Amino acid sequence: MLEFIITPHTSAGPVLFGLTRSDIRALFEYEPEQFLRGGEEDTDFYNPLGLFVIYDTDQKCVAVEFTGPAHVSLNGVQLLELSKKEATAFFNTDQELDRDASGYTSYQYGVGAYYEKHKKPETVIVFARGYYD
Repeated sequence: MLEFIITPHTSAGPVLFGLTRSDIRALFEYEPEQFLRGGEEDTDFYNPLGLFVIYDTDQKCVAVEFTGPAHVSLNGVQLLELSKKEATAFFNTDQELDRDASGYTSYQYGVGAYYEKHKKPETVIVFARGYYD
């Protein structure tokens, strides 16, 4: 299984923020499902990888979101395995860590997670600077 290693605000594995949709599609052997996520975000979903790639209006990648079976890590830690408590401890150097009942967003690292009713995150998002502006 491909491991997506995060470089904050820059990339997750081979997916670099700023790459075009065609450049990203050339990285993978799978055909993605293309749709508007939430009715707004132009997204490609690679089901076998558990990977959502989110594009801006110029068709450039601005974020990626992961769900099972993806392996996504930051500094050697598998983020899809962290409980909210573990994630809060892991991101404790981020003075602007945004936490709520459904998860967290670390603007310092360009990472967030959504926890529905599970002890582990349902999804982990990795984003470029300015994604939430």
